[in-house]
Amino acid sequence: MLPLPLADPGIPDTSSPGRFVLWCARKQTRTLVAGSAFGIVWMVSQAMIPLALGASLGAVVRRDKGQIVVWAMVVLGLGLLQAAAGILRHRRAVASFLICATRVQQLVARRAVLLGGALARRVAAGEVANIGASDVERVGDALDVVARFAGGVVSYAVVAVVLLVVSPPLGAIVVLGVPVAVLAIAPVLKPFERRQTFERDRRTDASSIASDTVTGLRVLRGLGGEEVFGARYERASQAVAAASMRSANFQAILDGAQVILPGAIVVAVTWVGAHLAVEGRVSPGRLVAFYASAVFLVLPMQTFVEAASRWTAAVVAARRILGVLALEPDPRGDVVADARRQVARASAGRSWAGRAPATKRSALTPALRDADAPVFAERPVRLPDPSRDSLVDEVTGVEVEPGSLTAIVPSTPEDGTALLERFARWSDPGSGGVSWGGLPVGDLPLDWYRRHVVMLERSPFHLKGVLREALDLSDEPVRPDVLFRALEAAQAVDIVRSLPRGLDTELPEHWRSLSGGQRQRISVVQVFLKEADVLLLDDPTSAVDAHTEAAIAVGVAGVRSGRTTVVTTTSPLVTERADRVVLLEGTVRRAGMHEELLDDPMYDALVLRGLTGLGRTT
Repeated sequence: MLPLPLADPGIPDTSSPGRFVLWCARKQTRTLVAGSAFGIVWMVSQAMIPLALGASLGAVVRRDKGQIVVWAMVVLGLGLLQAAAGILRHRRAVASFLICATRVQQLVARRAVLLGGALARRVAAGEVANIGASDVERVGDALDVVARFAGGVVSYAVVAVVLLVVSPPLGAIVVLGVPVAVLAIAPVLKPFERRQTFERDRRTDASSIASDTVTGLRVLRGLGGEEVFGARYERASQAVAAASMRSANFQAILDGAQVILPGAIVVAVTWVGAHLAVEGRVSPGRLVAFYASAVFLVLPMQTFVEAASRWTAAVVAARRILGVLALEPDPRGDVVADARRQVARASAGRSWAGRAPATKRSALTPALRDADAPVFAERPVRLPDPSRDSLVDEVTGVEVEPGSLTAIVPSTPEDGTALLERFARWSDPGSGGVSWGGLPVGDLPLDWYRRHVVMLERSPFHLKGVLREALDLSDEPVRPDVLFRALEAAQAVDIVRSLPRGLDTELPEHWRSLSGGQRQRISVVQVFLKEADVLLLDDPTSAVDAHTEAAIAVGVAGVRSGRTTVVTTTSPLVTERADRVVLLEGTVRRAGMHEELLDDPMYDALVLRGLTGLGRTT
């Protein structure tokens, strides 16, 4: 059985792209060594067949029937050995490719999980797509060729030694000609690498534009912007085509070198061998053997050039992969960045509502002052009690009481999202920024934290699949009554009934067959079914009408009764159902019930849209 990657891919060597590829090779030494052994047997047996044929031809000339039979059996044995070794070599080569590609995918996925929501802000979507689609394969290709490269090196040495022993002039042509031919392609490799890097950059740009266009297609249609983005993608794709053509020029040079350089050696060996045969210094049988051996050298020569090409492509790909693996989740960086943005906003006098915020720099300096403080503390001796302990954000001063429905009304949508991401440990994976029951959340076990704290982001991405499976993200099937209650609370029963096969309907990627409001309601059902102790909702009713929004607000209060729920919103239909409303302007401006904040000008502008006296809705 072929070895499979370990669950833990290991700690890679990220000092350089070349060393990263070599680290991948070291992690699967056994597979590469086995493949190389079979590759050597496979290619050496091929190299010996011309020599055996030459010997059998000599026996034919001498009319030695016994020798003819012997050499015929030798040729047959070499052919069978070559076939068996070729099969085993190919299996190990494919295994090397798959193991390496899977290991690199694991590394990238592990880094993506560690970065969380920060990944999308720091790496373009097209870059991640290209890494997953092509870069991991290019690194795997570099290891796929190792078995054939080892066989090429050894078989070349065998042929060179035999020719040197039998005919020094012919051996000298091979011994000197092959290294010179290989070195002749060296000047091409560096420009080839540069052009592949340039092509890779253009592909990333085009993929990013395509991803953004598909994601925002509904909005673009509403604004009439399809043609503009279509033209942008056309220009980007033309840039990719031009870069690919320039890269293909050097690829063509390498491909041509695989034919021209070995061909020159074959011509030289044949020319010299023919003169030696005419002079009587070489028998016709040996001349045939020398010619066939020279022709065989085309294979190892092509392998050497291919290995150089794949190594160059792997280095380019590894450089991109290392760009993602080098991203470190700064445990305090996002907190400090948020604080600095708040300071900048305060100094610029800008706010979502058009009013100058009342943020005080003194309230933000602790986050800035402690930016260089130690990040990881010892694991706490106890875990928070979700039913008794409060969540506290040190940056804004927001405190969430256990078991309550807390509505956050931020001065800008970005402030509300940043707050929930810190609570969810998406943008603040370290110990700073948020505490739970007095314990820094960064010191809590992450797997435990993920089970107890769940966040629904503003625009979640949905994977293709059956709706029932997409809704039930737990290990055990959800009870029908629990599922119906969640669907009813999220006002999603009518969505399921409208689908062709109900809950068994297969939805496309990103659930494109559903409207924005339908996707939002189904997403709410997903997080309801998680039944987390703390649920964070980032503006979960922004895409629904007022009637549905009011019903969802009632549903959230009912389904989440007795458990902690935090929702960012500027809707009075939601805030009036909350146990506590926090008005956020950089830091906490005011907190209280919906009715208690109606006299605040900022609350009036954000929630009531200037309609003071709206009061309690029904």
